Amino acid sequence: MPSSTLRRLAATGAAASAVLALAACGSTDNGSSSSASSAGGPTVTVQNISYHPASQAISSGQVTVTFKNADSINHSMTLDNGGGEVVASGGQTVTLTFSAPQSGTVAFHCKFHSSMHGTFTVGGSGGAGAGGSSSSSSSSSSSSNGGYGY
Repeated sequence: MPSSTLRRLAATGAAASAVLALAACGSTDNGSSSSASSAGGPTVTVQNISYHPASQAISSGQVTVTFKNADSINHSMTLDNGGGEVVASGGQTVTLTFSAPQSGTVAFHCKFHSSMHGTFTVGGSGGAGAGGSSSSSSSSSSSSNGGYGY
């Protein structure tokens, strides 16, 4: 092979490797969370050290929750059953995907603020999981200890 062809192949291979390396470096997705918004699933917003809504109905199966942190500090949505967790910095919106059981509740909390708790009720009518529409209540978690829950 002429040396110009070899140089061109080497340059093409180096460029492809660089693109793949940069794509891998930019990704922190562990398969259960991302920074993109989810369409059609439930949304939970954190504001003033509490989840809004703190309780809402979902359907069973794969559920993608949009988690919006409207506070200026870090919060998590950590499933009590160990089925998933996502951390959002102040002002960040992320998603959490998990498998909801056929019925019952999926409880969650903030690992940084012990007073923050919420639930998803699975089954029944409505819900937002496998294509349903979300239903929510107006309840919210409350906080003691000056709003920080330490």
